[in-house]
Amino acid sequence: MDEQFQLQLTDNQFYPYKLIKSYRAKYIRIKVSNSGEIKVVLPRGISEKHAHSFVQKKSQWITKTLANIPEINGKEFPEYLNLKLLNEEWNIKYINLDTNNKIQLHEIADNHLQISGNIEDWRATKTILNQWCKRKAEPIFKDMIEKLAEEHGFHFNKLTIRSQKTRWGSCSTRKNISLNSKLLFMPVNVTKYVIIHELCHTVEMNHSSRFWQLVEDCDENYISNRNELRKLGKLISL
Repeated sequence: MDEQFQLQLTDNQFYPYKLIKSYRAKYIRIKVSNSGEIKVVLPRGISEKHAHSFVQKKSQWITKTLANIPEINGKEFPEYLNLKLLNEEWNIKYINLDTNNKIQLHEIADNHLQISGNIEDWRATKTILNQWCKRKAEPIFKDMIEKLAEEHGFHFNKLTIRSQKTRWGSCSTRKNISLNSKLLFMPVNVTKYVIIHELCHTVEMNHSSRFWQLVEDCDENYISNRNELRKLGKLISL
């Protein structure tokens, strides 16, 4: 029977994996599919506890492998961006030009984006959309994290906005915090949870019981917010 567990990646985020018991396998194997699904094959005679320890030791390799998953060919362009955090919906118009034309993005009236150029290049189109999201997110996230830090008595050094596949946020030992621009697609309560999560790491650089108690002290609904993050994260088109 397949069971699903949570792996703590090197960026302190959690990622699901399945433990598959096999009577034919001779060694523990980790499989990462092109869709990002992780399966751990467990041979007879190897305990689940040992398997979980083995997977955690491979977290650096798994994080790197997930980050290098190629884009799926034929991916459809999003027709709009629903920025739940800002209660904004931006419609997107695509204009496909010659392959030598550089991708360009412009904001036009009434919450419309226009993207022109060689839009058949999905990677370039996705990149310019993510760059727009990062510019949009920077002042919003800065304001939110400063207010939450002051409200709960945290101190951080620097905020960086990134656009990543597997991490919603991270906090370094120097108290530098990184947030994913895709949090724009989350409701306010979920985005606040992620920010609080990273602020708590300025005090506890782990996921011990003390850490989760600190998170709960700042967000009593953190479990439901965390579950909502995982659910909605699968629906983001970028």
